Amino acid sequence: MKKISIYRPTSIEEAIQVLSLHGTEAGVYAGGTDLLIRLKNRLKQAPTYLVDIKKINNLRYIKEDAQGGVQIGALTKIAELAESELLAKKYPMLVEAVRMISSPELRNASTLGGDILQEVWCQYLRGGYACWRNGGYICYGAIGDNSYYHSAMGGRLCYAVYPGDAATALIPYDAKVKLATPFGMKELTVEQLVPGDMMVDGRIQSHVVRFNEILTEVVIPPPKPGLRASFEKLRPRGVWDFAMASLAITLQLRDKTIEDARVVFGGISGKPLRETAVENFLKGKTLSTDLGNQAVPVALTNAAPLKYNATKIDMAKGLLVSGLVRLNAAA
Repeated sequence: MKKISIYRPTSIEEAIQVLSLHGTEAGVYAGGTDLLIRLKNRLKQAPTYLVDIKKINNLRYIKEDAQGGVQIGALTKIAELAESELLAKKYPMLVEAVRMISSPELRNASTLGGDILQEVWCQYLRGGYACWRNGGYICYGAIGDNSYYHSAMGGRLCYAVYPGDAATALIPYDAKVKLATPFGMKELTVEQLVPGDMMVDGRIQSHVVRFNEILTEVVIPPPKPGLRASFEKLRPRGVWDFAMASLAITLQLRDKTIEDARVVFGGISGKPLRETAVENFLKGKTLSTDLGNQAVPVALTNAAPLKYNATKIDMAKGLLVSGLVRLNAAA
């Protein structure tokens, strides 16, 4: 494993000072389920200095706010989200999604912040190939076996898909995050936080968090009356595997008329892919058993599958149909 040094700050301010001191050579250590594997594989972007934030108080909680929304600390375990009665009552689709993350053992160790900010799981990157993310100048996924871990919606330098389920499920709820920075607190939507691969501090990453910033909290606004939601996920095995395709959908209903919609696909792109074309199509429509079939021709029209992964698009469209059928049955 790569040799490391560990800092254990007791405050966010102290943690940011350490991160600022070591620059991109440092990284936040929380649950560690993704970080430790990157260290074992000696990936180029694996940090040399770990800033262990587990002992910082007030980063692990699920609580209702004064407006009726919910605040979740970034160090909250995925298992705690899955077992939360408050979340199950207000945001059942989020609970459904996090219960499908990995295995029970890893849900007990993984944090919400870590799931949102995790590195991609391309087999070439994890296998130590000299790809763009690992110090090289080529995306092996674009030219090799891209049937599972790679984007069917195009890409730039890297074609690996964004693997997280939590962000995919949070975006339809219009959730926001708070980032602690050297210049104070910053607030972004989850959609802004994870825009897909871009250069940040000289590194390719799926999120916009800089080397000296820390994700501290997720804030979900109160659900409106008449909101219905569903999460769908296809994966080769019942546990552990990442999504081949997933779908998080919310509908704001008045009777069975759709007043607003959020449609976010996971597992098919370098980011949680919000499909505004389908959202606009659904607005004003009457929810029915056939609405999914009507929406399919509108969905993912700009798909750009690689040699082996066109089936991801078929899967995603199938999830759109099944999600709308499920919501119609529950309405």
